[in-house]
Amino acid sequence: MHVRFLGFNFATDAANLGIGDYIQYMVTKHDQAYELGEHKRFIFFNSTHSADYHVGLLVTVKDQKTFCELVSKDKKLVVKVNELDADSNLMDFNFFVINKLNGIGLYQHYHQSCSVNSFGYFNNRRFAEYRKEKIDLEIGQIPEEKLSEAKKKAIRQKYTGSLSWEILVRKEKLLELIQQLKRVKAFEYSFGTLTVKEDEFKPLKGFVKKEKTTLSFTTQSPVQALAEAINNIVSVKDIEDGKVVGVDSDGIDRVLRITDNPDNFGEYDYDAVAPKINSLDIDEFEKSWVITELLAKCQEYKHIFQAKVK
Repeated sequence: MHVRFLGFNFATDAANLGIGDYIQYMVTKHDQAYELGEHKRFIFFNSTHSADYHVGLLVTVKDQKTFCELVSKDKKLVVKVNELDADSNLMDFNFFVINKLNGIGLYQHYHQSCSVNSFGYFNNRRFAEYRKEKIDLEIGQIPEEKLSEAKKKAIRQKYTGSLSWEILVRKEKLLELIQQLKRVKAFEYSFGTLTVKEDEFKPLKGFVKKEKTTLSFTTQSPVQALAEAINNIVSVKDIEDGKVVGVDSDGIDRVLRITDNPDNFGEYDYDAVAPKINSLDIDEFEKSWVITELLAKCQEYKHIFQAKVK
């Protein structure tokens, strides 16, 4: 089994709620368990370990108390069932780092651990809770005799917005990833020059910085046909920037950001990585080998992870 480093991007359209503010809020929630899917999750952040990156750890706790092994006994293969002690739980670990300026990050993942898309959805839900707490707190500070529906509405509008996420993928991997989607909702792409041929657009040709086009698809559009068509466009056209918006098998929105980056930013054998976090103190997770390696990869590919936000 391989451990891979995958790229992602966090952004928020909330004018008064930044990603850094959200992370500081989550630091106060380190001991809180959250449900996602069938398991409980704990998320840990640290914003002081690195000058340029927030670093973090997502822990998934599995409630099963038995696990099976395949062992060789008397020249036969035998299934052996083991039981954990009362104070132990099976767990998955996913370390990550997020650039403080642009929200571009790197996520450590292995098979059957929390996917980068589920990780994005998890933070989207926590951000919504953070937003609600901000609204409730501000409304609660207004004396009841001075509180009106108009004031409540103004406060809610002040904190309008959400956290969105994108998965960074290279062009060569795009077809395979689109084929995994349950539905393709839209394809957005842009060129550095005007491509429209109509006469009324010609006077703009010398002034266009970027032309963006969004194609939206009907609910019943066949994923395979769209995947092949989009992949063909990306392959033959000089697209400067693009993304595919769809829905995965869990019903969660998924955004694939098309970039000129590696398929993954590092690949390691699980059996080599796991011993490096043996006896890790969760209160000092930022000192782990995985965080150090993630930060090193961000420096190696700094043209991606330190890119200016468009």
